[in-house]
Amino acid sequence: MPMSLQTCACEPCGCSVSRESAVKKDGELSCSQPCADGHADDESCCTTCGCC
Repeated sequence: MPMSLQTCACEPCGCSVSRESAVKKDGELSCSQPCADGHADDESCCTTCGCC
């Protein structure tokens, strides 16, 4: 079964994240916990892009 990809809910992050591995918060999917938390501590989200 192919994985379903969605764009991370965080702006300006444009990462694609699989629904199966995404961090889910408030009905939105994010690529990482910092994205889901709105980068509260200025944490960068991931190493797959240079968005944060």
